[in-house]
Amino acid sequence: MLLNKMNLLLTNIIPVTKARGKLGDLAEKVKGENYVVLTKGGKPEAALVDVEYLAKLEQKVAKFYQKTFIDPQLLPFTRDFTEKEIAEWEKQDKF
Repeated sequence: MLLNKMNLLLTNIIPVTKARGKLGDLAEKVKGENYVVLTKGGKPEAALVDVEYLAKLEQKVAKFYQKTFIDPQLLPFTRDFTEKEIAEWEKQDKF
């Protein structure tokens, strides 16, 4: 589950139904790297994040994307790597 992979406090996970009445307070709570995950039916649905933090994340993603972009015309010449290959590379890189 996505929430297991995120570093969250239970106080930062709020059902949408409860968030509606205190959206202003939640908006003030999301400063810097602090964010709130909104759930619907017990599943993560959305997140409230600081606008400046979001901009930083977008910049990081853009830089990463530029380094990993593959021209769509080259996609027929690419392949998925096996778990074994990836594990070997990680071992070589000492992850």
